[in-house]
Amino acid sequence: METSEFKRMPWLNGLLDAMDAGVVVLDRHGRVQFWNRWMEKASATPEANIHGRELVEAMPSLRDTRLHNAVRDVLETGAPSVLSHTLNPVLFPLRCADGRRMVHNVLIRPFVAANSSYCLIQVTDVTAVVNRERVLREQRDARYRAIVDTAPDAIVTTDTRGVVQWANGAAANQFGFQPNELIGQHVSLFLTEGSPDWSGLLERDPTGKPAPVELIGRKRDGTRIDLEVSLARWESEGRSFITGVLRDITERRRTREELKANALAMRQLAEQTKATLDALPAHIAVLDHGGHITFVNKAWAESGPQPGFLGDGSAIGDDYLEACAATRSGVEHADALIEGLRGLLRGGPPVSIEYPGLSDAGARWFRCLAAPMAAGPFGGAVLMHIDITEIKSMEATLRKLVGQKSTLLREVNHRVKNSLQLVSSLLTLQTMSLPGAADRVHFQDARSRIDAIARVHSRLYQTEQFQTIEFGSYLNELCADLSRASGGETLGSIEVRAERIDLPIDQAAPLGLIANELVTNAIKHRGTSPANVLVALDRAGDLLALTVTDQGPGLPAGFDMRRSRSLGMRLITSLTGQIGATVTLLPVERGTSFRIALTMPEAHGPILEDSAAEWNG
Repeated sequence: METSEFKRMPWLNGLLDAMDAGVVVLDRHGRVQFWNRWMEKASATPEANIHGRELVEAMPSLRDTRLHNAVRDVLETGAPSVLSHTLNPVLFPLRCADGRRMVHNVLIRPFVAANSSYCLIQVTDVTAVVNRERVLREQRDARYRAIVDTAPDAIVTTDTRGVVQWANGAAANQFGFQPNELIGQHVSLFLTEGSPDWSGLLERDPTGKPAPVELIGRKRDGTRIDLEVSLARWESEGRSFITGVLRDITERRRTREELKANALAMRQLAEQTKATLDALPAHIAVLDHGGHITFVNKAWAESGPQPGFLGDGSAIGDDYLEACAATRSGVEHADALIEGLRGLLRGGPPVSIEYPGLSDAGARWFRCLAAPMAAGPFGGAVLMHIDITEIKSMEATLRKLVGQKSTLLREVNHRVKNSLQLVSSLLTLQTMSLPGAADRVHFQDARSRIDAIARVHSRLYQTEQFQTIEFGSYLNELCADLSRASGGETLGSIEVRAERIDLPIDQAAPLGLIANELVTNAIKHRGTSPANVLVALDRAGDLLALTVTDQGPGLPAGFDMRRSRSLGMRLITSLTGQIGATVTLLPVERGTSFRIALTMPEAHGPILEDSAAEWNG
């Protein structure tokens, strides 16, 4: 039927123009052969302007759209199509009478007239219907939308092919898209490759309920996200839809994996701990809060009928305190252990008891150690019995050897002291026979030095400590002897301010000789005035200071200890070098003040005030 044939049937034109729907007829080349009056009004395009032209030429916005493809399918294959506004938002550019965009559906079908093929396009205005349905749907779904729009989980609705029809705000936020960017997209946009078919996820578990499925999703930036997906199918207006809840379980899966890893680590730790305890020779058990045994190591379990320790023979589940009370020997030690364990289980201190036992092999010694064990489901305590028979035997042997060596060393120090006193007595006798005063002074100095060394050995054999002596009391004794030897208070006084400090013997003997030399020199060179001497021993941190101060005439101008030819000064210089000390001449208003400073191996209290300045000033 050509155009002239349409024109020859005015009644048909009038009929089509009177229809409340758009009617368009295209020939086999896609050219417009009829454009009814409804289409003229809705498109604002008169038929005269479009008649004989290709549809996509007259309306370029339709090119390569679903409508264009459907027209081609009809002209080429004769396959009809129904294009709804729901799935095809881009159709004809039509407007309602009030200027609003017209919502419409399009039916495209072929027909043949006068041996010619044509394409019939029928356009139906559904704007009012859609608006009415929208209002009804909005009213009906207001509560539903209020729930799903505020839901923390992503919720999407798709058709059966997996194309998104609707998505809530949580879905957009979860995957990093705007809500309108998800509409019309396939769910593969936010699911990783290899994910199962969307509709296939609707398979139900044996109970008939939808089975949640864990999938891996991806955000817009490619970030992986773990999902738990629950789907439900529903029908509306003859169409099927699928609504899915996609819960972000990234943290839950990570926590679950961490818990599994922690559980594995705990099992490995428990196995390793058990293997370690089983490898120990000590008899080890774990008690709960009530004193019942919850674990024993291999040594305990295989200890035999009578190993000898308290509570032997008890096993897992037994009351260990009752087992101790039923012991056959060492009742007093059993009572002490029971009392200690009861206090420990109530939050008391750890228990440590040594006790004798009787085993199949004879008399044995054991040490029981028990400590609280707050960790774990049972709490309570862990205790072990260690066989210390060999240690006890070695201790007895060592005590015997130490006693023998102590007696021998004390005897050596006693004999050295006696020998030095004999030498001192011989020097005293020799001094009395010397005619010259200068010679007698030299002999008296030598005797004083020997007495200082003898006094060290005297203290060593009088004490249980052979490596150190208490140097403060040694200084008091030394200065008292020097004061008596110099004539007592008639020739001056010696004041001692000394802390109680233990010094190793290799430091005490040289430092005692140095103190002897300095005090002796102060008395010897006092001049015409009485000799007033202050001896101070201070310690601060790891620094020890011996200060000897007098109020005599002082040293000559330009005095240098290193160049002094005096035997005493040379001896002081030599001894300070031997113990790694330094000698300092302190500035005082009157007399002389020497400070001997050396480093100690251990820290002590705060240093005292400068004794020389305080006393001299």
